[in-house]
Amino acid sequence: MKKMSSNSHGPDNRRDENTVESLAEVFRCFICMEKLRDARLCPHCSKLCCFPCIRRWLTEQRSQCPHCRASLHIHELVNCRWAEEVTQQLDSLQHSTPQHRGDRDLNSWKEICIEHQEKLSVYCWTCKQCICHQCALWGGMHSGHTFRPLDGMYEEHKSKLTTELSQLKSRHSELICLVQDVEHNIESVKNAKDERVREIRNAVELMIARLENQLKSKLLTLVGQRNQLSQEVTVWDFTIEKVEAELRDDGKAELVMRCKDLLELFRQTQRQSSSTFVTTPVPADFTSEIVPQYDSSTFVMKNFGMLRQRADPVYSPPLFVHGLSWRLKVYPDGNGVVRGNYLSVFLELSAGLPETSKYEYRVEMVHQTSRDWTKNIVREFASDFEVGECWGYNRFFRLDLLANEGYLKPESDTLVLRYQVRPPTFYQKCRDQQWYINQLESAQSQYIQQNNDLKDRLLLEMSRSTSKSPGKKANVPVPESAMLLADSHALDTSGTAAAAAPSPSSPSSSQSTTPATQVVTASSKPNAFREQQADDDDDDE
Repeated sequence: MKKMSSNSHGPDNRRDENTVESLAEVFRCFICMEKLRDARLCPHCSKLCCFPCIRRWLTEQRSQCPHCRASLHIHELVNCRWAEEVTQQLDSLQHSTPQHRGDRDLNSWKEICIEHQEKLSVYCWTCKQCICHQCALWGGMHSGHTFRPLDGMYEEHKSKLTTELSQLKSRHSELICLVQDVEHNIESVKNAKDERVREIRNAVELMIARLENQLKSKLLTLVGQRNQLSQEVTVWDFTIEKVEAELRDDGKAELVMRCKDLLELFRQTQRQSSSTFVTTPVPADFTSEIVPQYDSSTFVMKNFGMLRQRADPVYSPPLFVHGLSWRLKVYPDGNGVVRGNYLSVFLELSAGLPETSKYEYRVEMVHQTSRDWTKNIVREFASDFEVGECWGYNRFFRLDLLANEGYLKPESDTLVLRYQVRPPTFYQKCRDQQWYINQLESAQSQYIQQNNDLKDRLLLEMSRSTSKSPGKKANVPVPESAMLLADSHALDTSGTAAAAAPSPSSPSSSQSTTPATQVVTASSKPNAFREQQADDDDDDE
């Protein structure tokens, strides 16, 4: 009966084991297939996984769930705090099954001495082995060795491992926090970038809207002019058709009799429309809020034929823009391999910032025999300029076609070149302006210091002259400039500095009198011009 009873419970026990195992499989990490550690849940497919596993996957692989392939980020994971309690209960159920009881029995056999079938209770310090008390007392292998109780050694080793484990857990937690900080930093950087993109898009949309409003205003004026002119054309069409009909249909006598009336009709039509023939053109320019406008200058080359014979480069007057000095460098007879065939034109940055910067430039040769600006030869490009460098075109235009095409006036032997330059963004333009302000402030501070030094020297000389003649009025001749300095000693130094500061139109003078002003010129840089004598017509260095 007992046997039957035990057999009757066998299937139930196996069913319970299967149920527990099935539940345990549900609460396993679907990445490492081990027991859940710091469980997290995917919000898309509700699969459970370990937080270290899913964090490593999202960080090293890709930002999507490895099970359902949906887009997933660390901050979207659901923290399942209840999963730890469930796994603990499952562990308890698994340990209560016969299989796990067998595992405990197997582990207990590991604590038994194989030779004496006694429980291991002694630790041989000499052999570094766990033995039973019979091995320690009567076994010949451990005679004369040092022994310690196994329980004490267990507690000691357990304490060491626990301490090390706690340090590892602490470091592990720190690493997790660092990883989370980096993840948050990544998210914040991405969010900041997205915010800037949104700001730029909103700003561009507003700029486009303002351009549309400008276009509507211009078109409103132009459409009004067109409608008014269309009405005038209709009146003239009517008059012309009427007169042509009279000329075609009337006889000679009738035409002679109606000639006075037709001429009066002509005069009336002309009087009514004469005031409306002059229309004000609407400029086709639109102000850009992103790209600055060009700063331009014109270079008139007189006696071009004589300049060609010299074959030396010709420089235009400088164009000063926010402390930067630009000028054209023209080879009237060509440069290098194209000499005698092509006009070579280059733009040079003769003074400016010490670092390399990109600028957009445009060189235009004016068509002088007509006022049609569409016939002008225009070349434009963008290059990285350093102080003293030239960028431009070796093959700007054929020399033999200058006069034939109308760009060179034979009677005056004059060639007109117009050049324009600008920074590509307002940010760079503001940077150039700030650099120029710093240069002016530096020069101003030096002038103030020089002025104060001269005042101090003047006062010192006056006091020495007074001390040499006590009780008498010193008759020491004082220069007029010194008297002016003495009179201005009580003035505010800011006014003196403002008067001494260099004007924007003459930066070269401030450069020569101010050694600390860091304006680099082409003369201070040997071999600064680097025109490339190339056969192509691209931008040459």
